[in-house]
Amino acid sequence: MDRQDIDKIVRAQFRTDTNCTLADEKKRIININEAVKKNGSRYFDDIDPFFRAVIYHGEMYMSADKKILEWCREKYSLYKPEWFCKYKNLRELDTKLHEHGYQIKDTHVYCLPDTDFEGYDFDMPYKIKWYDEEEILKFKDKNPFKNALAYIKDCPDVIGVAAFDENDTPIAMAGASCDSDTMWQIGIDVIPEYERKGLAVYLVTTLKERILEMGIVPFYGTSESHSNSLNVAIRSGFMPAFTEVFCSKCNT
Repeated sequence: MDRQDIDKIVRAQFRTDTNCTLADEKKRIININEAVKKNGSRYFDDIDPFFRAVIYHGEMYMSADKKILEWCREKYSLYKPEWFCKYKNLRELDTKLHEHGYQIKDTHVYCLPDTDFEGYDFDMPYKIKWYDEEEILKFKDKNPFKNALAYIKDCPDVIGVAAFDENDTPIAMAGASCDSDTMWQIGIDVIPEYERKGLAVYLVTTLKERILEMGIVPFYGTSESHSNSLNVAIRSGFMPAFTEVFCSKCNT
C-alpha cells in the first residue's frame, strides 16, 4: 500500500466521520458540516457526535450539531487548521460546548505508516505469538495490556501479537482495534521490567506490517505530551499525520 492509497482511504474515513461530501472536500480546505452519525463512523466509549474536528495535512474536517453549527462556521471557516489546538482556541470551544452540556473530551495526535520506512534488524530473544479476535478474549478478565487491548464494544480488538519470557509469561503485547472497516488503531503495552529492550518497537512494527498486508490502514494514537509513545511510533515506521478533537457530555 503506497502513500496515495493510504491518503485516499483516510480521507474517505474522515468524510464519513464528519458528514463531508467528496465534492466539498475537493473545493475546500476547511469543511464544516452538520453532525450526523453515519454508518462506518469512528465512534467509541463516550465520544459524542455533537462536535468533532480532524486536522490533516493543513486541512480540517469538522462536524457540529446544528445548535453550534453556525457558530463554528463563523469562527472557523477562515481559521488556520494547524493552530486549531492552541489552548486559547480550545478554551473558547470548550466554553461554547459547555453552554449546551458538552465538553472537550480529549485531543490526540495520530500517526500513519511512513511508506519510506525501510525497517531495521532486531534480534528477538523472546517467543512471539499471534492472537486473533476470539483468542484475544482470554485476556479480558485479567488484562495486563490495557493500551493494547481495550475491549470496547464499538471498536473490538481484532488482532494481537505478544512476546513471552522463558516461563511462557506474556511480557509485552501490541494489539489493534477495528475502529472502522478500513482503519485499525494500534496500541502497545510492555511490562515495566522489560521496557527499553526494543520490544515495543518490534511488536508495533510487526503488527503494522501485518495489517498493511491485509489491505487495511493501521494508525497509532497518543497524547501530545506522551513523547515516549510518539517515539515508539516513529521508530516503528509511523509518522505524525493528523489530530482529532473529540467531545463528550459533561456528566461523563
